[in-house]
Amino acid sequence: MIARLIERPFRAMGTSCALAVTVCSLDERGAEQALAAGRAEVDACERALSRFDPASDLSRLNAAAGSWVEVDGRLVDALAAALRAREDTDGRFDPTILPALVAAGYDRTFDELEERPARPASGWRAAAGVDLDPRHGLARVESGAAVDLGGIGKGFSAGRALFAMHLARHGLAGGLVDLGGDVALSGRPPDGGPWRVAVADARRPGETLTTLAIDEGGVATSGRDRRRFGPNRSLHHLIDPSTGAPALAGPLAVTVVAPGPVEAEAHATALAVSTLDDARAHLARFPHLAALYVPEDGEPVALGALPHLAEVAA
Repeated sequence: MIARLIERPFRAMGTSCALAVTVCSLDERGAEQALAAGRAEVDACERALSRFDPASDLSRLNAAAGSWVEVDGRLVDALAAALRAREDTDGRFDPTILPALVAAGYDRTFDELEERPARPASGWRAAAGVDLDPRHGLARVESGAAVDLGGIGKGFSAGRALFAMHLARHGLAGGLVDLGGDVALSGRPPDGGPWRVAVADARRPGETLTTLAIDEGGVATSGRDRRRFGPNRSLHHLIDPSTGAPALAGPLAVTVVAPGPVEAEAHATALAVSTLDDARAHLARFPHLAALYVPEDGEPVALGALPHLAEVAA
């Protein structure tokens, strides 16, 4: 039987997305079931985790800061993952960064942003309190705080969608979820694997920097080469939690490979506000991770056992 890849592109979470499954020619119906389940899960996650939808569970939670709110279990799980990531990254990733993001000017979807100068994040502090009661489906953020799950929310959703695809079709040969560069994958592509994930060159738009060879896990890229805004596009969305302002230190872009998409996204965000020396020290603490660090000047640097097909500097 001949295996092939069936892909479904779509748009969600303010970005271009795709689902793909490896399927034999005799299981077209199973492929469609898996793809439908994956798309349904992405939509459900967006309804729970989006800060741009005033009716989402996250928006309701932020609006009721200081009080317990009953929320979807997806939000409870995503918040728990985000809090673990904040601890693992020593606060370089912080889900309570939203007031600083809004102060910087990222106060609506990127397509709707208006040009205005940044303002101080008045009253904001890093590592604001978030309490969870998973048993009863409750969450609470401290008064005056607010949560953003933008990047890690996409990684969380990618992992959930991949699981839903496998659940819908037991024995699925392979599956891939790409939510705007937050990638979750498992199994094998039609040629038997590994999956090949191209990393765009942040310095040369339209060109590929390297191609990763990955059996399963997650890949995420974070950087300041895109999503720039403000006067003369001088601002970006990567907030340094130590200052509450768009980060000065850090690479042009960084790609992280991890056992799962949530971990990949959280550590990519942390490394995106880190110097190269700090990034090296961080990866030394997490030998199961690997990264490709692309500085503003100089050549890209591979950190850890990066599973690449094309060579980059070590």
